[in-house]
Formats: sequence, C-alpha cells, structure tokens
Amino acid sequence: MKQCFAVIFALNLLFCTQKGPKTYLSPFIGKSKTDLIRAKGIAKEIKIFDKTEAYIYKTKEAYFGRKTNSNNPDTLASPKKVIEIEHIYYINANGIIYKYQVWKKKIK
Repeated sequence: MKQCFAVIFALNLLFCTQKGPKTYLSPFIGKSKTDLIRAKGIAKEIKIFDKTEAYIYKTKEAYFGRKTNSNNPDTLASPKKVIEIEHIYYINANGIIYKYQVWKKKIK
C-alpha cells in the first residue's frame, strides 16, 4: 500500500508541474519603477492591466551540449535547443514592484 501511494505521489509530481511563469523573490520587489529602469533599462514589452503594469524583459539562451574536442574556431555548431526567458516585473498603481515571475519557453 505504501509503495502504491509513493508511485501515485511521484507521478503527480512529474506530470502535474506548473506550466507558465513561476514566481520568485527578487531584490527589486519593494523598489520603484525608476529603480528597475535604471538597473535594467527600458523593457522590450510593457503590458497594462487595470491598475498594474507588467514590464517584460526577454532574453534567449542556446544550449549546444557538451564541449567537443575540436580546437577549430571556424566550426559553427547549431544549438540543440534554444530557450526564450521572460523576466516579468509587476508594478502597482503607486509605481512599486510587488511581484516577479520568470517564464521559460522552448523554441524549436
């Protein structure tokens, strides 16, 4: 019975993971919008909701796999996968950052 419960719990963790942005702590939480712009620059995308704004900073990361023994710098390898990462800062009506999320999207 205990093994059955452990298997169900493990499957639940594997297949019921959160899809979409994940919330993290950030040193910018509690600071003003001008502090964020001063540190990171102007956001590529700004979404406005009722009384809040979302500043979205996008970056791309490429994963090439393990290092090869090739010493030839002219060899260009295509990445195995490319991930677009969105850093989302939510700003309330007073101009204070109250939430920070990160969303990783796999690009094919």
